[in-house]
Amino acid sequence: MIDVENDDGKDEVHINQMDVLQLNDNIIPKGLITLEELFDQDDIARKPTLQPIEKGVEEVNIRIAANPKMVKLSKSLPQKIKVKYISLLSSFADVFSWDYFELKT
Repeated sequence: MIDVENDDGKDEVHINQMDVLQLNDNIIPKGLITLEELFDQDDIARKPTLQPIEKGVEEVNIRIAANPKMVKLSKSLPQKIKVKYISLLSSFADVFSWDYFELKT
């Protein structure tokens, strides 16, 4: 819902009780880019800028060597983050299905 109010000869636009930026000359400032330039009709980025740093994964054992439980982690993870993931996955290792027979129908 858009309301236009005239106070002292100035037009103010309110959308859902919020002030909206008004442009005097209908020219978009340099810092703003229209969404049509960034996304296509299906809301998919036209030029995605995120690229994987390094491809590949490494297998990590989150249990003891006698009873290994292997998970795959990205090789590009920083060591601090990798340690946190291993700790978290080790804490909850009993909730994962490690073999096909552990899955219920």
